Amino acid sequence: MEQNHGRNSLLEKELKKGVVKSTAPIGLIITALGLGIVMIIGSYLIKYIRGPLPLNEVYNTEQVKNEYVTLHVQYVLDSFMETYKTRSGIRTKSDTYYLILDEELGAIPVRSSVSRSEELERIMDETWDYLNGVREAPPQGSTITGTMKRMKDEGEKYYQRALDYYELEGSGENYYLWDGLLDNQTPGSAMMTTALGAVLMCLGLFILSRLLKKGHIKSIQSFLDSHPEVTRDYLEADFQSAEKLAGRFWVGRYFTYGAYDKPEILSNEEITRAWYQVRSVGRSSVQELVCLTRDGREHSFSMNQKTANQVISQYQAINPELAKKMGLRDKAVMNGGLEENS
Repeated sequence: MEQNHGRNSLLEKELKKGVVKSTAPIGLIITALGLGIVMIIGSYLIKYIRGPLPLNEVYNTEQVKNEYVTLHVQYVLDSFMETYKTRSGIRTKSDTYYLILDEELGAIPVRSSVSRSEELERIMDETWDYLNGVREAPPQGSTITGTMKRMKDEGEKYYQRALDYYELEGSGENYYLWDGLLDNQTPGSAMMTTALGAVLMCLGLFILSRLLKKGHIKSIQSFLDSHPEVTRDYLEADFQSAEKLAGRFWVGRYFTYGAYDKPEILSNEEITRAWYQVRSVGRSSVQELVCLTRDGREHSFSMNQKTANQVISQYQAINPELAKKMGLRDKAVMNGGLEENS
């Protein structure tokens, strides 16, 4: 009795195609976004897990750029630049750039947050006490760990002034050690960002996994189970003669077919009302046709107002009783006088 199944079923093919078009783009985008975050931020975490390299191993080499390094700061000569941030109209100091003198590497600029400034200011005082003979022992230094970044613009200008003032030499391309940072963020925030990327990637893969399921076949079978008087061949025949009114929406003589992320089949005679609406979703809006069926359920299908009006007119041609049930607001929406919002 049932003949149009599997590969020969146009209905199955179109519903499956609709699921792919609805699901694949967003699934691929989310997966790619998550994978990109994991790959980019994860590469920084690999450096963090590996541990920082001693700065003297990479300084004045091509490897120094964006490298995660450590340096024992023994002498601090001066601070040469400060950065500020403004929040709620209040301007506060953010970071301070210090001129470090290393016995092996020479002059090194270090960018440090306010929380570390007190310690570096202490080392700077002890440095000058030691250089001026006030202090016999060298300063009690501190170890700094962070990322090497290229000195640019204002930073380069002020750093060069500091070098000139103390008659020191810099390198061709000057890099500063950004204290406490793993690339452009702290290790903790890098871990959180990587975890977020992993969650997005799993979410994207979960969405894509729906393509492997046979939801479109289950939708067909579910409709047939709830309508025992309808045969599969009868449903297939109706679909083949159905009119395609939207990209993934068909209206047949007896049934309606929506091939979206969750395929739906409706019996036209069970539709008691149909209307167009614009629904807010976050900061955006969705245009859709809504069909109310006898069981009180609302079935929504994404489409613009012009297409929705065509569908409603089609329903009214099939079932003139629907036109009698239209209220003044529905008629105004169809005539373009109103846009219904929910």
